Amino acid sequence: MYCTEWGFGFGNFWHLGNLLFIVLLIAGVGFMLFRLVTITGSKTNGRSVITNYFHSNRSNQNCPECKAHIEETYLRCPECNFKLKDNCPSCGKIVKSRWHVCPYCETNLK
Repeated sequence: MYCTEWGFGFGNFWHLGNLLFIVLLIAGVGFMLFRLVTITGSKTNGRSVITNYFHSNRSNQNCPECKAHIEETYLRCPECNFKLKDNCPSCGKIVKSRWHVCPYCETNLK
């Protein structure tokens, strides 16, 4: 049965327009994913953007006393027990132990 009215696809070939749209949509999404994974440059050191994102969230800090690897959230060094962070006596927020002034309430820490 053929469509005799002038509609979206002009008769029997209406499905070609939908098929073309779906193919272009899938190709566009595939191309965007391909570009997201393979974009490399001097800022990413040859790694993909996704890999660089997950590796950049890791901290590369060392303890000021024993030079052991520590993470951003550590309050004490697990190797030498050096106190990395302390609470401000005025506002109670966590501050680094080597700071001289609390950046939140401007209280002298030393």
